[in-house]
Amino acid sequence: MPQWLEQSQSRENAEHFCRFVARQPILDRSRHTFGYELLFRTGWENRFCADGELASRHIIDNAVSFGMDSLVGQSVPFVNCTRDLLLKGLPTLLPSSTVLELLEDIEVDEDLMTACKQLCAQGYKLALDDYDFGDQWEPLMGYISYVKVDFRTTTSPQRRDLLRRLRFHSLLFVAEKVEDEAEFKLAMDEGFHLFQGYFFTRPVVLGRPALTTIINRFRFVAELSKPVFNATEITRFLKEEPTITYRLLRLANSAAVGVREPLTNLRTALAMIGEEQFRKMAFAAMTSELCGTQTLETLQFVLQKARFCELMAPDLNMDSTELYLFGMIAVLQSTLHLSSADLAETLKLRPQLVAALQGDTNDYLLLLSLFDAHSSGDWTTLSKVAAQLGRREETVSARCHEAQIWAQGIMAVA
Repeated sequence: MPQWLEQSQSRENAEHFCRFVARQPILDRSRHTFGYELLFRTGWENRFCADGELASRHIIDNAVSFGMDSLVGQSVPFVNCTRDLLLKGLPTLLPSSTVLELLEDIEVDEDLMTACKQLCAQGYKLALDDYDFGDQWEPLMGYISYVKVDFRTTTSPQRRDLLRRLRFHSLLFVAEKVEDEAEFKLAMDEGFHLFQGYFFTRPVVLGRPALTTIINRFRFVAELSKPVFNATEITRFLKEEPTITYRLLRLANSAAVGVREPLTNLRTALAMIGEEQFRKMAFAAMTSELCGTQTLETLQFVLQKARFCELMAPDLNMDSTELYLFGMIAVLQSTLHLSSADLAETLKLRPQLVAALQGDTNDYLLLLSLFDAHSSGDWTTLSKVAAQLGRREETVSARCHEAQIWAQGIMAVA
């Protein structure tokens, strides 16, 4: 198995340590992934535990059980913290790279100040979550590194005034719940440094390629995602992708030091640059071709959803190859303006799949809902939909985590 896929864990291991965790990307001004906010279920039996101390312990336990590297890679983890967790020093069980988010209902007093001071001295950074503009936070500002502002509950004048008022502190401002391209640009103009929301999964595409080109690119990404590198199949796809072929030959010729004649044979060029380098180049190219101007985070999300659908196929007696393509199309359908006729006639999807993509409730739509609920940390919906499909929540969570690790392994070379 190639090195880039070795970190994907077995299905049995995934279920063995299965807990419930979702992550939401935080992007920088260049649209690169800066970090992830991690959302954990507070317990096994009591999903919405009212005991603050018990909830805090579950949060730490889940983070440690998963392993922070498997959840965020090299990105910065953001974890919500209760007052009990902070006062007991439990965040020290987490890597010092973790940003500890102080919830808006935390009481600020001398005990909390002391705890925050000690955590900062150990290298941890603090964030104010859902900042409410209140004066009670002022004594803490010397220890705060991030201020998160909800874009849904604030106005532009309020946000501009806030950034101006706090400009003398060494702070990074995070715009939360940024849902589309227009809001992302507005947040940029207002001076925010980091951005959290679902805008990255809704890229703006000006115009649409021919459907035959779209189909080929879907299938090309599917082929690139396979653990076994099939040079024959890759070469066949390359013949229909002139821009990637050009990049491949250019890269191969630059590496072919001492060769008198330029390389024009695709198989030879592939052998020259190697599997991992080619995957890196091809996935980067597919990002711009399929996902507009968005970041690699977009393509990773596409791959993760497709892989989740594929992994769930045996549990639901469905075709895994068909569900992989279905998962990809589910993310990119609106971006590429695919109509029901396109889906049925050109992409050759079965009526049940087309119906699900058009919003009709069936098992395929429920499968997409499972992934979306897990990704957003909507545990109530996850429980409900899993029951409708006759699946255990632990199984769903394990498949989601396995798909995440798999997609991260692929994008590590992109």
